[in-house]
Amino acid sequence: MSRRELVVTQGKREKTLKLKKLRVKRRNVVILAIAMFIANVSFGMAFPYLSVYMRLLGASMFMVGLLSVAFNLTSTVFQYPFGWLSDSTGNRKGFIAFGVASIGFFYTAMAFVGSATGVLILRTLQGVFGSAMTPAHSALISELSTRAGSIFGLFNSIENAGYMVGNFLGSAIVGYLGVRKLFLISGLLLFVSAGIVLLIRERPTGRRSLLGMILVQEGRESWRATVKGSAFRKLMRGHLGLFYVTVFLVMVASGQFYSVSSVYFKETFGEWSVGVIFGIESLAAALTGYFLGKLIDRHGAKRFYLIAIAGYALAFLLYAVVRNVWLVFGVAFLSGVKWVLTINSTSAYVAQNVRVSERAQGMGLLNAMMSLGWVVGPLLGGYFSGISFQLNFMSTLIPLGLAFLLALRLPG
Repeated sequence: MSRRELVVTQGKREKTLKLKKLRVKRRNVVILAIAMFIANVSFGMAFPYLSVYMRLLGASMFMVGLLSVAFNLTSTVFQYPFGWLSDSTGNRKGFIAFGVASIGFFYTAMAFVGSATGVLILRTLQGVFGSAMTPAHSALISELSTRAGSIFGLFNSIENAGYMVGNFLGSAIVGYLGVRKLFLISGLLLFVSAGIVLLIRERPTGRRSLLGMILVQEGRESWRATVKGSAFRKLMRGHLGLFYVTVFLVMVASGQFYSVSSVYFKETFGEWSVGVIFGIESLAAALTGYFLGKLIDRHGAKRFYLIAIAGYALAFLLYAVVRNVWLVFGVAFLSGVKWVLTINSTSAYVAQNVRVSERAQGMGLLNAMMSLGWVVGPLLGGYFSGISFQLNFMSTLIPLGLAFLLALRLPG
């Protein structure tokens, strides 16, 4: 065979290999999208009624706040190690499936608990084992496309669509079957989602040592990189460290509001409104997520992150003063937009500023900062809401204002 024929043959092989990789990647996108849609239907059903369930079991507002504190404290502690393990083993789908199934198991167990303390313990354990999902989930999504804003926007739209369906279904199920049956159905859906995730085809990596971090750099000719020790210190230096601090502050405000919002909506507008308001927030996120992701790719993550922080301040201020339920539906739509804008812009910022070999750790640290904010925020929210819901909602402007000023210093 001549040299020219060898070159042509090699070119055809490379083209065939690229097409095969593209087909696998597209198949993985579809499978992950279906699994995460179903999982978020479950999350949308169960989460809004956790606080309501606690109140039905006799919990105080402070204990309602502790429900979020316990979950997010354990998530903060365990998300980064799970991200490290995901990078170390090159395994994304296994950690996603394990985390999803764990969340489903503990939701199922909640249906059989008769005390607020029991629910609190189960929610704490849910945070431990469920945290296996988020770093691997974010890292896998970032590896499915080179356009970070668009791919995160696509999945945020899909997942928020699922969450919206769950919100509306949850409202109906509670009305007809009660809260306990709601948690049973949520758990079943999560087991189904975990099974679907296992259908994802990951690139085989062989046996790996955990003495160093052997990390996948998908798409490169040399797709292994060994990193000694943790990337944590490097990720927290310079402008990335400042970025993570701003995320923490934004999530403090988020935790203040959302840890008690279900109870506020129930007491102000009726139990029926809880699922509907959360559903409208999810609808807004689903409708705008992909479009906003494309804008982030075009104009940069920092600009939209600043808009998102301002959106938080406006939404929480309006929630504090609006008493008409129909106007609150409009506020809920705005609130959904600011949420998906936050997720898209922060995820894209990490993807654009962290090396592929440390991507899961970067995403894990992002999720950890979000969870840490939800450790501090619900404590404040439970305390201030015991005095006045309006006082709590207005006080969120303090961490949000500080986060906005610090985010202005981030490089574009």
